[in-house]
Amino acid sequence: MPQDNLSREFKVDLIKNVYNKEAFDEIINKASTYELSDIQEFLWDAALYVGRDEQGNKLTRDSIIKRMMSTTDYWRSQLCGEPLDTCRGRSCFVSHPVCAGNKLKGQIEVIRQFFDRRKQRADQDADGLLMLMMYHINSHNYAAAGIYNADRKPKITVGSRTLDGDSLRNVIQAMNVAVAQNYESDPMCRPIIIGQGRLNVHARKVVDKNAKTEPCILALTVPENAEDENLEKVIKKIENGILRIGVYHN
Repeated sequence: MPQDNLSREFKVDLIKNVYNKEAFDEIINKASTYELSDIQEFLWDAALYVGRDEQGNKLTRDSIIKRMMSTTDYWRSQLCGEPLDTCRGRSCFVSHPVCAGNKLKGQIEVIRQFFDRRKQRADQDADGLLMLMMYHINSHNYAAAGIYNADRKPKITVGSRTLDGDSLRNVIQAMNVAVAQNYESDPMCRPIIIGQGRLNVHARKVVDKNAKTEPCILALTVPENAEDENLEKVIKKIENGILRIGVYHN
């Protein structure tokens, strides 16, 4: 494939800066027209590999192309005297490199914006889930809550606003350890001791039946004497929030 002309280091640099338009443009502006064509192909493959757009819908080449200016419209906008077919191939890479390069840069930017929108959506999702968990743990005087990936690594954690700095760190650390070391069967309930306080870490898997989100583990750290019925209601509300908002980033 044409993108094989790009070094591994160059590709890594592109992906690393795809969310930073200024840094990304600095890289793109140094590329030749042929390199721009290779960059475009590489980003096509990277975008399609990700697989879903910012809404969680299946991503296709056509869905991205729809956002691009058509070749005919670009050709007309340049008042070009060459035949339209020359704009579709590489004929102009030598005869009109600036014009051909600008067309490629415009298409590359459309693909880059896909990554940008997806990250913005992921950030918004994380903020939304954080606020949801904060609301419930503070409303019910729970100690902490967390969302973990399938490997039991924390993705989002939050503690009660009534906890001070050291207590907050200790509670969240103990919750993380409880999930990492003890989540074997579902659901899980693991007692922990923080200072003079006895707490229980409840954890269960959250699975989206529509497969738009990755499976995750929801954990709540609550007082030892927390009412089971109320706890189940809170878990269900946060679980519904996870499925509604979605977790699109790992």
